[in-house]
Amino acid sequence: MGSSGVGRWASRRRRSRGFAIAGDATVGPVSEALARLESATEAALTDARLADDRARCDAIRPAMEALLLDPAPIPDSAREPLKGQAVGNVLHTDAHGRFHVMAVVFPEGTSSGVHHHGCWGVIGYLQGSDEETRYRPVADAGDRAELEETSRHTWHSGAVTYLLPADGDAGSERAGCWHRVRNPGPGIGVSVHVLCRTPSDHPHRFWDRTSHAVLPYPFVEATPGRWQAQVVGLD
Repeated sequence: MGSSGVGRWASRRRRSRGFAIAGDATVGPVSEALARLESATEAALTDARLADDRARCDAIRPAMEALLLDPAPIPDSAREPLKGQAVGNVLHTDAHGRFHVMAVVFPEGTSSGVHHHGCWGVIGYLQGSDEETRYRPVADAGDRAELEETSRHTWHSGAVTYLLPADGDAGSERAGCWHRVRNPGPGIGVSVHVLCRTPSDHPHRFWDRTSHAVLPYPFVEATPGRWQAQVVGLD
């Protein structure tokens, strides 16, 4: 498949009012299925009838499910890890900075560590499997937290799940989802994430199991269009 812009795939880079948005570099061309997912997300975020994040995620879900069924939803390059490590390969960044889409790649046996997303997301599992452990904060003071495990589930190809702010505290940067993901194998795991904001300003924190410290966990662009989460302040 080429990237001529004709037919199934089209190459593009999004810009807004002449300025490059942080994280606008993308890995490879866009498929029709991915374009429909982008359009569905834009529509959900502008639909005043959708009252909350769950309703918006529900509206995005059919396009994500359709993408997972597509025979070639993302370019092969977006399925590749980075030097044997986990990576988020950015497929699209919204021109207004409201959301981005990335293919998250975990080589067999790798893990994210326990981390926190401070706002909404829709995740579709494209390839391999992903063991997700979710946690709830017993206490969360910002720089320290006490967490307890609430569930553990292995997701397989075709499954869709959400990241949602905590009920009743949606306006807080600390509201959201604490979880850990691990690829138990066999093979590489690939999931497609629609996440709030851009990669560079997605609210992301890391929990150190030993000290219980909560540390910044920003996405950093390692090479154009390829982002990795890096813990800041861990000795």
